[in-house]
Amino acid sequence: MKRISDYKGLRKNGDYKGVNSKDGSKELNGYIPQKVSKSGIRYFLEENHTFPSISVGIFVKSGARYENEENLGISHFIEHTVFKGTRKRTAFEISHSIEQLGGELNAYTSSEYSLFYVRLLSKDVELGFDVLSDILSNPTFKKELIEKEREVIIEEIQEYYDDPQDICQTESLKSIWGEDPAANSALGKEENVRSIKREDLANFFKKVFNKDNIFISVTGDVDESKTENLIEEYFGKFNENQFVPAVKSPKFDFNERQIKKDTAQVHFALTFNGSKLFMRENLMNSIFTTILGGNMSSRLFQKLREDKGLVYTIYAYPVKLTDTGGTVVYASTMPNNLKTVESMINKELSLIRKIGLTGDEFNDAKNYILGNIILGLESISQRMQRNGVQGLFLGKVKETNVLMDEIKSISFEEFSSYVNGIVDSNFGKVLVGRF
Repeated sequence: MKRISDYKGLRKNGDYKGVNSKDGSKELNGYIPQKVSKSGIRYFLEENHTFPSISVGIFVKSGARYENEENLGISHFIEHTVFKGTRKRTAFEISHSIEQLGGELNAYTSSEYSLFYVRLLSKDVELGFDVLSDILSNPTFKKELIEKEREVIIEEIQEYYDDPQDICQTESLKSIWGEDPAANSALGKEENVRSIKREDLANFFKKVFNKDNIFISVTGDVDESKTENLIEEYFGKFNENQFVPAVKSPKFDFNERQIKKDTAQVHFALTFNGSKLFMRENLMNSIFTTILGGNMSSRLFQKLREDKGLVYTIYAYPVKLTDTGGTVVYASTMPNNLKTVESMINKELSLIRKIGLTGDEFNDAKNYILGNIILGLESISQRMQRNGVQGLFLGKVKETNVLMDEIKSISFEEFSSYVNGIVDSNFGKVLVGRF
């Protein structure tokens, strides 16, 4: 399904003390605890009465990391098939009930969770809960509809792998973690999608989509008492099966991967160490990737595109999972420029290792990230997602003003020490195209 790529109403709980994790990294502080309904549903509400709209998301701990070679892609398959009909509604009635009111209903699957969400006028919030609870409690998994959707999913996989940039980014995960499930594509593989049976979907759904394994995030023009009643009314009798998937933290691999493809450009990625979600180091990684290749002012964009004209697309980004993370530098270029592009990227990282970054770059990147946080407050969907991911995995949600204070508190010396550590790590490499 379609992918959807913080301030008023958040209450302070006074939890500002740093916490050290088992691996020595510092956990971010200043969280607001989740709430729990009478029947045990975990949830978080964020009020924002600027507009009469609301975003409701049901997060399920169901994703590619929890799958194996036999059922790879089953979470994504289920994400599609729950929309194909329930005991109350046809596929058309599911979507039309929301869209006829100007609302949006959609879902996506990632490595570590699936999200099913609606965005509606706040007056229609009960219908949103009704539809979401219907597709997540009563899907029929009719065989003929599954077969049709199987072909749709295969089309999605093939479309994805027609794009060399998408291939390069997927292979970057394999370059970081090898064959560990952390590197699985949420789409799955065509051969797996073709072999998954109706009973596989139904059994996986019954096992994974349960009360202990979901989190509800609601943001916008929220009536707290009404919304809490709706959560209990529509999810209070949700599947009582007690199962929450667990994973082992992957080991870094940093291998080289080459995918031959008939393309005009070569798509190149360099991979190295990063930081996991929810930790202070994760904020420093965001500052670093911003300086390196996070915007048009970044080092790599200025040197490879603006100064040399060697690329159209170049950027750096962090890969963040709950227990690990990596860093990716991506560029696409003509085959005759590949060696020069690769050499310039490696040279830039070498300069950072030897000389470091400047205080001006550090301050500019911090301000860029802080500004993006404020601008992100305009989207209730983004805020709903941010709250939901933290709630699902941590059971608490970071206050935005405390997050901003945390970013401001990072010193140049602390940041420089962090950067030295990750650019001194091992490196992986991905090539896609004709080379």
